[in-house]
Amino acid sequence: MATAPVSNIDVNVVPLADVKLARLEDLFDRQCDEWFSLLRWDYTGPSRLIRNVAREGELTGFAASVNGDVVGFAFYVIEGSRCSVGDIYVAEAWRGRGVDRRLTLSILEHIEKVPRVRRVESQCLSIGNDGIDELFVSRGFERFNRQYLMINLDSPSQSSRRPQPVSGKARSLPDVVIRPWSDSDFSRAAQVIHASYVGQHDSKINAQYRTEPGCVELMSILTDTLWCGKFLPEKSKTVIDRSSGNLIGVLIASKIANRAGHIGQISIAPAVQGCGLGRRLIEATLGNFRESGFETTSLAVTKENFRALHLYQSCGFRLVHSFPVFFHGW
Repeated sequence: MATAPVSNIDVNVVPLADVKLARLEDLFDRQCDEWFSLLRWDYTGPSRLIRNVAREGELTGFAASVNGDVVGFAFYVIEGSRCSVGDIYVAEAWRGRGVDRRLTLSILEHIEKVPRVRRVESQCLSIGNDGIDELFVSRGFERFNRQYLMINLDSPSQSSRRPQPVSGKARSLPDVVIRPWSDSDFSRAAQVIHASYVGQHDSKINAQYRTEPGCVELMSILTDTLWCGKFLPEKSKTVIDRSSGNLIGVLIASKIANRAGHIGQISIAPAVQGCGLGRRLIEATLGNFRESGFETTSLAVTKENFRALHLYQSCGFRLVHSFPVFFHGW
């Protein structure tokens, strides 16, 4: 691909398949260091999976180089008619100089030539990609804001606060039992997750939330892979209605670094939302993390999901990092 000037520098963008892993290793290492420093997330596990695919020359995407040095990469995955942008990363010294925009443009131009792709999502936790917003929006993408929140478990708990819901009246708390995760909960948990996202912003951003099979796929990612950390079934929770035996709430917890926990998913059945079950799930899991010597717990939330954001903030979670997410298509 021809070299083009961007912000007074010449950036060469080529397919990742044409780049040897050795030329990408330093960039992958820098990304892992930055994730740990900013997010308290040990990203070496997911990074190792990405490197393995790159080693085989099968990582679909592009790399950007300046004077022969690789300074950024972006990759994507196409599954059926849906394309997910997996990551867009540029070395800190080269941010703000158009490299992220060139990488993103290369992906979008390539995807537009794939007839079967009818939907594109970019949900990656990006750092310093200020040049991509205008590009995505100009090509018809909708934009939402995601926030990465964290709570210091050594600090005095703020969860004793009981603010009123953002809107509507609080409902009476049903007779429930909160218990640790069991593998037998899998399908019922996926049903609750699907029901809880009907008509919500996140079901626009992530098409998996729109169907039960999609939520099953999401649950498999959370419990069977390293993408959201090491799944911790003993700290994950389900809520069971004593009278009916129905599963009406779920929280998936993981370990993302030494003494650092993460809540990858929390969902409450619509019929019992507003009863305080979400708070009880969070408090129970934070208590388990504290008992096990964890120092922090994090989660990500769509900023436009005001009710969830309000709950997490009232439990003591504070903003660490914000980033945009985009989608286009059905």
